[in-house]
Amino acid sequence: MDHLNIKDFGAKGNGRHDDTPALIEAMKAAREGVGVVYFPPGEYMIHPVKVPSHIMLRGDSCWSYENKDGRDPEFEGRTTLAALSGAGRALLDLGNERGIRVIGLTLDGRNQGTGLHGLYARHSDCEQHNVIEDCRINHFSGSGIRFERSWVFAVRRCLIMFNGEHGVDATGGYDGWIIDCQLTANKGAGLFARGEPADGMSEEEVKDLKFFGTASIMVTANRVEWNREGGILLKGSNSMQITGCSIDHNFGPGIALRNCTSNTITGCKVRSNGVDREGDDSVQIIVQDSVGTAITGNTIWGWYDRKEWDFGTPYPYFGIVAKNLKGCVISSNAMYHSSSKEGVRDDGGHQESVIAQNAYVKPVLEMQAGGGFRLVK
Repeated sequence: MDHLNIKDFGAKGNGRHDDTPALIEAMKAAREGVGVVYFPPGEYMIHPVKVPSHIMLRGDSCWSYENKDGRDPEFEGRTTLAALSGAGRALLDLGNERGIRVIGLTLDGRNQGTGLHGLYARHSDCEQHNVIEDCRINHFSGSGIRFERSWVFAVRRCLIMFNGEHGVDATGGYDGWIIDCQLTANKGAGLFARGEPADGMSEEEVKDLKFFGTASIMVTANRVEWNREGGILLKGSNSMQITGCSIDHNFGPGIALRNCTSNTITGCKVRSNGVDREGDDSVQIIVQDSVGTAITGNTIWGWYDRKEWDFGTPYPYFGIVAKNLKGCVISSNAMYHSSSKEGVRDDGGHQESVIAQNAYVKPVLEMQAGGGFRLVK
């Protein structure tokens, strides 16, 4: 046998029965033997559980995006783990465990509790190598995934959306890969790193976390869109590689780096961000109080004749905002209609930095009689 069937342990998967005891027993057996717990199609109702090291939780959820045309009632997936309560850190709490694989499942928080994450991991001075693949993670009151001081992880081909905080909160985490994911319509950011202790954190917690930003994550070929606070918001972070991503229509900066060191943003399409915001937040990319960062070879577009949103104000105002940089390069970005006021707003305070050769074409907009703006050319 190459897997353990969760139903052999008493799980019903009928959307009503409490399948928590069956899951706990199946994970215990997997830890002692074959290592894989398989979930046939169904809706498994569970309370938050702790997941042991070196096992796999696997399903065949085969989710899609939305049911816009009414033809896809199974769009949220065919194999779901749904929260019965919010009494825990996460529906699947990986804690300090290692070598865990969560593959092909829909995790549904049902907006239970306050700050309940979909998945949570945190190490104590050891690489974890936990991998999340082909999962849909939605409707959690916290973040879809929180890697809090989690060291070495991979999130691949996941849809993380409609969560109460962030898509992925990597505060204090580092050495990871976020690849081919869609981080969308979360109330916080798509990808987030706080850069400072959270309110109410004890001195012991502050000492244990040590590092409050995030570091050394390859963020590649993701679609980050329609998040309320912004797309990728990082403070106190270093060695991030943001490459080949689509950063689209976030209600805040598309990408914001503040107090960051040695990061790369290249080959991204950054479009129609900073919506419904004023000042510095009405921007596609902002980099502030940062060192050793390169922003090159991106395409930045305002899309001012977009129809999905009522643009009563010509957002975004700025393509790139740069403040107090040292050893940074902002160059060779294509900024056609990137912003209504300025392409690159250079606020100065730089040392040994290059801001040059960014091709900006300003859009011509006119106010319409009924309100809103129309793109003239």
